[in-house]
Amino acid sequence: MAVMDYRTRDGLASYAFSIEFEPDIGWRVYIVFRLLYQDGGEKPKWSYEATDDNDRCYVNWPAKLDNLGDARTVALLWAENAEYHAQGLTRSSGDEVNKATNPRAVNRRKSAAA
Repeated sequence: MAVMDYRTRDGLASYAFSIEFEPDIGWRVYIVFRLLYQDGGEKPKWSYEATDDNDRCYVNWPAKLDNLGDARTVALLWAENAEYHAQGLTRSSGDEVNKATNPRAVNRRKSAAA
């Protein structure tokens, strides 16, 4: 088992993962900490997220993770993707984040300019 903290590249979110080996399925990345909404509720589940029989959330990666390094990479990718969703951002076909019409991004830009 490995415990891993990750802060997103934009520095706006932190996540914690427990990466555990399970003989039948390989390495599994459990999500043990994520930010809460301003109202105190948990964020909704994102793509590639599931809950196991013990009610623990994990990254439901489609391929078997055969080593700890791959599991860590999946955790990082999931955290970055979850942060894009949390901010209401979308990726364009050029893989750039389109912030132009996102109200939260616009408000941040206005606050920064003030």
